[in-house]
Amino acid sequence: MRNFVRSERGAVSVYLILIIVPIFLFQAVLIDFARIKLAEKETESAVKAATRSVMSAYDKELQAMGLYGLGIPQDETEALFRKVFANNLSGQVSAGAFHYVDTRPVENGMHVTPVYTLASHAIFERQVLEDMKIKAPIEYTLEVTDKFRKSGTKAPFQLGSQFSKEAAEIEKLMDQRESALDEAWLSSEELIEKISKYHTYYQKRISELDQLADQIGIHTADEIRNEIVNVKNQLRSIQDSMRDLDMSIAALSQAGPDGVAGIQALAASKHILSSQAQVFAQKLNELEALLQLIIKYAALLAATKLEVPADGREIQLLQQTIEPALRLAKQRNDEIRTKLNGIAQSSGSGIQGGTSGAYEVFQNVPVMGDDYFYRYQTAVASITSLFTAFEEVINTVYLYTSDNTSRANLANNAYFSESSEFHRQQSVLEKTRMDKYEAMAANKRQQKNKIQAILDQAKQSIGSCSLPNTQSTDTELYNRLQGDTGQAAGERGLYQKYREVNAQDTMVGSEIAYDLEKPEPVSLKAMGMLEAFNNAAESMRNELYVNEFALTKFNYRTYGLEKDPAGQPKLSYELVDPRKHKLANQEAEYLLYGFSSCMANISSAYAEMFAFRMAIRTVEALLDPKKELLGIGSPLLVFLAAAAEGALEAFQDMNKLTNGEAVELSAKITTSALSLTYKDYLRIFLLLHSNNSKLMARMQALIELETGKDLVQETTYIQGNGSSEVRLWFIPQIMKLLDGTGLLGCKVQGNQCQFNSTSAVAY
Repeated sequence: MRNFVRSERGAVSVYLILIIVPIFLFQAVLIDFARIKLAEKETESAVKAATRSVMSAYDKELQAMGLYGLGIPQDETEALFRKVFANNLSGQVSAGAFHYVDTRPVENGMHVTPVYTLASHAIFERQVLEDMKIKAPIEYTLEVTDKFRKSGTKAPFQLGSQFSKEAAEIEKLMDQRESALDEAWLSSEELIEKISKYHTYYQKRISELDQLADQIGIHTADEIRNEIVNVKNQLRSIQDSMRDLDMSIAALSQAGPDGVAGIQALAASKHILSSQAQVFAQKLNELEALLQLIIKYAALLAATKLEVPADGREIQLLQQTIEPALRLAKQRNDEIRTKLNGIAQSSGSGIQGGTSGAYEVFQNVPVMGDDYFYRYQTAVASITSLFTAFEEVINTVYLYTSDNTSRANLANNAYFSESSEFHRQQSVLEKTRMDKYEAMAANKRQQKNKIQAILDQAKQSIGSCSLPNTQSTDTELYNRLQGDTGQAAGERGLYQKYREVNAQDTMVGSEIAYDLEKPEPVSLKAMGMLEAFNNAAESMRNELYVNEFALTKFNYRTYGLEKDPAGQPKLSYELVDPRKHKLANQEAEYLLYGFSSCMANISSAYAEMFAFRMAIRTVEALLDPKKELLGIGSPLLVFLAAAAEGALEAFQDMNKLTNGEAVELSAKITTSALSLTYKDYLRIFLLLHSNNSKLMARMQALIELETGKDLVQETTYIQGNGSSEVRLWFIPQIMKLLDGTGLLGCKVQGNQCQFNSTSAVAY
């Protein structure tokens, strides 16, 4: 054994074995590692190819609308994925032939997961933007933005909008001022009436007290009462004496002839006593009458001292009503003056007034001087003060002597004279003011009536809805779109479904509300649209693409009626034909307003379009206002007169627009010819009322209504997962050792190495 170990024979062979075996092992591992990496790349490519192939099966009907969604069900999707995946693996090619890499699919290792659908607003908007990114800017630039920028409408639009705002603000202040002055004058007339009544009443009372005082003289009630007691005692004594005489006469009469002389003497005495009794009785009556006069005087004096302060409080209450009304009127008058000064400064700097004669009306707005309010308040305060002085005189007078009566009469006449003079002067001013204001109001009512008559005609000309291409009724289709209030709980319309999918509120309808009911609000709201358009027309946003998608893929009232410059019907180059849609000639209006009936949507579009045209025509009229109205001093009257002219012309414009004709924007305020169609105005309104979340939900609802395709099931983003395996040629155990290092990219199971690959594809 020792010799064997120490023997050197075969050393070269052992050395070669020690060298060659590691090299062989290294080559074996390297070959399998290369095959694994090649199989890994092959699997990834196969998964990507399979995923792309699945996505190639898009829905042709949706594709015509510029949208892409997977057009096959999930089971067909899985089958197509498995087929393409397997066919792209080398193990499936030339079966039986030698393959350096014989990758094969793993059963139950292939599946497709849908991730996003067209129901998502983010996905829906991205596809719309992709479809419209070329067409929308060109269309919008050619049809609207370029036209308006070249037409020079911005300044006139701004002028009209600014004038209407300033006219409304000034008129509101004028109305508040006049209302406060009317309230003050109403209370002033009540004050004057009370003053007149009080003067007459107290004049009579002072005279009565003076007469009583003359009759009473310097007597007092106690003195008269004591004297009455004395007179009564004397009268009672005389009466007792007369009774005694009567008894004596009766006794003498029984004495016969001898008592005749005595009887005569007693009768004479009784006669004297009777005369005295009559004198005392008359004096008693006089004293009692004088006492009644004193009592009456005292009662009247006390009543007067109570009545005058009570009446003084009434006058003070009226003063407290008049003065706040005057302060409010003066405050509004000052605000009018401040605003007019601001308008004058803007006009002088050329910001607004220099471009329109209508601004001359602001120079004639009636502004009251501060002296008017000063004299008014001073007169009312003076009347109150003089009545207070009268009250003080009454409180100090107890005996109406000639001097005191004169003082009381002078004080009574003083406040009445002040009141009469105030009424004489102020009534003239107030009548002039109220007559002028009433003339303004009458003129404004006249203009409002003109506008109202045109609005009534416009409401009758809105038209009706018809659904010529379907057997369904308008109500049935809108119930499917918006839901039916009579439906059972849990049921909803398509619009609500897509709002819920995107976690949004499901309220039906729109915050956009245009009507043709009241002349003044309609006119003022119309002018506000011009300012909104000026601000919106400067920007290019994603909303524009979505808006153009709505106008190119869906129909509207005049779809098919509009003509090109050659007089031929405008052609649509879209793959979808909106004329054949179930909701005929009303889809864009529904998208814009979102009401649950054709008439509500069509009427809203008509009303808003009428208002926009009315605003433009009103601006034209403001550029050349009626001179006779400028001197009246009512900016709102000038505006309403212009609005009445504008409403009449707007009504004529609407008849053309609803027949598909293009109407010139304005011959007065544009520097170049500019004509817009019904579609152009819808484009403007979509821009003004941009609300993409509601708009997209309505578009999704319309698409499902028309195509029957549930966009919740229309997949736009999928994730494909595929598993394959490759047989290891050499030493699987060594590959198993490398499995945990992460170098292989597969999992070794027996003599197979399995791969898992994922690919995501979106339209």
